[in-house]
Amino acid sequence: MANYIVKLLEALPKKVAAMSKEYREIGDAALKAVNEALNETQLYYSRLEKGVGTQRNDEEKLVKLWAAAAIPMRHIDEEFAEICQYKSQFWLEPSSWSIDKVREFRIELNSVQERYIRKLRKESFINKK
Repeated sequence: MANYIVKLLEALPKKVAAMSKEYREIGDAALKAVNEALNETQLYYSRLEKGVGTQRNDEEKLVKLWAAAAIPMRHIDEEFAEICQYKSQFWLEPSSWSIDKVREFRIELNSVQERYIRKLRKESFINKK
């Protein structure tokens, strides 16, 4: 019995290292997805400012990008995952969201960008706002 326990304990560091690597990969995938959604959103707003006008195809792409970002983010920050999902819902019909509703759901682009940057800091990676 003691030999069995010793073998389990000897294997533990390798298992922990593998779990840590997997968790980092999930986190990196989540951050990459948020970054892509943020960048595309900023590019869309930049085109609007240049007078291009709203493009439903672009908004549909943003719906998908923000929804895709919510999925891996749920593993590292459930609240941020919800914010990403709300961003997706916003892009389904942006005109139906008032400024107050955007603030209430905390989906202002600057706010989401700041949260993303905080997540990039390794010390704040796990379930912190």
